[in-house]
Amino acid sequence: METTFSGFYTPSYEELRNVWNSETVLFVFDTNVLLNLYSYTKDTRKDFFKILEKLSEKIWLPYHVGLEYQRGRLNTVKNEKAVYRNIYKKVDHIKSVFQKDIEEMNLKRRSPGLFVKTKELESNIIQLLDSYNENVKEFDDKQPCVRASDEIRKKIDELFNNKVGPKPKNQKELDDIYRDGQIRFKNKIPPGYMDENEKKKRPDFGFENLNYTPMYGDLIIWKQIIEKAKEENIESIIFISDDVKEDWIFYIDSNGKKDIGVRAELRQEIQKESNIDIFEIYDTSKFMELGKENLNISITETSINEAKEKVEDKIKMNKTHFKFDFDNDFNKNINLYDYLTKIVSEKLFEKKSELENKISAVNNDLGMSMIKGHEEDEKYFIKELNTLQKDYEKVLKMINDLEG
Repeated sequence: METTFSGFYTPSYEELRNVWNSETVLFVFDTNVLLNLYSYTKDTRKDFFKILEKLSEKIWLPYHVGLEYQRGRLNTVKNEKAVYRNIYKKVDHIKSVFQKDIEEMNLKRRSPGLFVKTKELESNIIQLLDSYNENVKEFDDKQPCVRASDEIRKKIDELFNNKVGPKPKNQKELDDIYRDGQIRFKNKIPPGYMDENEKKKRPDFGFENLNYTPMYGDLIIWKQIIEKAKEENIESIIFISDDVKEDWIFYIDSNGKKDIGVRAELRQEIQKESNIDIFEIYDTSKFMELGKENLNISITETSINEAKEKVEDKIKMNKTHFKFDFDNDFNKNINLYDYLTKIVSEKLFEKKSELENKISAVNNDLGMSMIKGHEEDEKYFIKELNTLQKDYEKVLKMINDLEG
């Protein structure tokens, strides 16, 4: 039974754990994994590359992954930089709308006292937004630029030197894949059919006298993986991909959508056409999590979580780092003060928590100095406490102004 329907049998936890230290395993990477590196923080990229360095003799790229990466790299860099430009633009928009609305209220004539308070609020909000822009700039400056030297690509080049598969032999090889793809897509045979509606709108492109149809990109990659799996020294393949659609992964609805693992059709096909025993798919976060566990590498949970968020919420990462849509909120005529509160309240409460911790620490230091009779220390800590208390009261006032 298992021999006939091997695709339906998932390897055990012990088998998958042993794979990491096997000499006959190959870790294969999808295009999206390489391109997603441009949206990660520097520390997350560093952690990801740590694992690849440890597995350096066991990693490989299908030729078509390399081609898609090279063609998509600059567009990805451009889109990531656009995120920051959009943030600057939206923050400036908030400032101008707020200032315009204050002027239209004509509070200086109607209520001079309220006008003074409102101007204080305006000043505080603009200070927070300016501070936020400085934080954004720090991240922006660390992102690659289309004209700058690409350190990410340099690292990828280094790691995958002589570890990229061969290009298609001729156009007939590709045309055969396209014909197979027509049948597979019609019958919902994985992989790639979930991309049909989106990618069929993309024009064909040529490279080195070969014609490529983007709609069949996943299928080309799949066929190249199968060819690689036929080599004698390979018994297991782990495919790292952030494409978690149902034409790669099997899902079942059981008290919510559950990820069961690789589609049985894929495992069955590669096992029948090659000699491998194990074929699994991990997204980047799972790959990093298991790399940390099985290779004894120091990988932070922050890095793993960032990769996980990339998979779970591509829309948020693609458009903006804010938690709501500026344009939609304005179009719905959201109340200005509620709107501003959404932006600044999180930062205000962070500051409030930070000051509370500092006040608590200084109080402890003051108590110890009083017990020990250190008068000079007492004076210093009392002065420090008064300063922190004033800052704390200012933050509380700003919170009350925004929520009141």
